[in-house]
Amino acid sequence: MKKIYTLIMFFALFLFHTANAQSALSLGALTPVSVEAKNSNPGLLALDTMTPPVFTMACFTGDAAPLVYYQMGAAGMLVGNNSYGETEAAQRYAFTGSGTIGEVLVMYGHVTGTTGTTAAKVYSITAKKPGTVLGTSGTVTLANITTTGYTSYTFSPTVSVTTNFAVASVFPTTAAAGDTVAVVSTKETCHSVDSLSYMKIPNYGGWLFANQLLNVTIPRDTSLDLVILPVVNVTTGINEYPNNNGLTLMGTFPNPARDFINLRYRLEEQSAVSIEIFDLTGRIIEKSSENLSAGEHNIKVSLKDLSAGNYYYTIKTGKTQLTSKFAVIK
Repeated sequence: MKKIYTLIMFFALFLFHTANAQSALSLGALTPVSVEAKNSNPGLLALDTMTPPVFTMACFTGDAAPLVYYQMGAAGMLVGNNSYGETEAAQRYAFTGSGTIGEVLVMYGHVTGTTGTTAAKVYSITAKKPGTVLGTSGTVTLANITTTGYTSYTFSPTVSVTTNFAVASVFPTTAAAGDTVAVVSTKETCHSVDSLSYMKIPNYGGWLFANQLLNVTIPRDTSLDLVILPVVNVTTGINEYPNNNGLTLMGTFPNPARDFINLRYRLEEQSAVSIEIFDLTGRIIEKSSENLSAGEHNIKVSLKDLSAGNYYYTIKTGKTQLTSKFAVIK
């Protein structure tokens, strides 16, 4: 409990020194709520291969319930609506090459109310923080947000990216937005080596690193990573999406597909590779794991038991992961 109360004190102290005034609303206790315990859907653990590099770290893989969302007592949610006026949260991704983002998936652990609206954004990176808005998705109302899978945000037109970017969840701005939504994260202290997550609080200067809010005196010692996932759109047969950590998605064939689909990718070096195919609820359709040599690879997946609709797949190496989707027709 000492660690929890220390985090609260640091959070309050940081806001005090930044804005020269604290919120009159008490922070209370920073309480982690386990997503796996809260939801019975076993497919939620499909997220093990879909978020930033922390998901290859021992602190995550050795934890039976690694995903949580944080409540701050009467102040609201740590990564969501709260009394400090937080409006967005974002996660940074490494990318080089040329590609497009047509969809962002966000996992929420908590939602209250039905009338507010949410959205997603794609940002350029400036000085390691979200910079220029590259695209904004269509809105999703609170009534249509799920806490047992993913909420999908689509971009029309799609967003072109050629370098590192961040994807963000935009929170409701209703009159009673102090306790509306909370984005799922890893547990504090289990996070990527570099700070890759952000919270936007306009009243306190805009975008802030999560580790700034969680631990002022020892930056990088305490942080978390957020389950905000960009979906990479791949043109069949075209090598469009090289990642600077040695993984390239090479598209799916056929797409849309009826009976089977081929997932193609290339490795720049020998690596352990895991692949998971899932639906929007987080249900795992197919998964595999093996050690592979450098070069082009293909996995053929049977679709005979799947209903028509959109499905997603994540390919993960020991250094990175990329996610895309395909359609099934009947």
